[in-house]
Amino acid sequence: MNPLTLMFAILGLTGFALGAILTVTGPFEMGVIVMGLGLVFQVISLVRIKRAKKKDGSNARG
Repeated sequence: MNPLTLMFAILGLTGFALGAILTVTGPFEMGVIVMGLGLVFQVISLVRIKRAKKKDGSNARG
């Protein structure tokens, strides 16, 4: 897996978790924003993984 894709996935998971914690314990709006950014990073990583699989599939067919 591409290191950049892995970084996006890790940022997404940690961002969502941090946002959830902030929503419960701290400022509600900031927590929701951080959770949203975490979801954006997750979507970016999933799109990159899908493109990589599609590219590998087309190369495997020859």
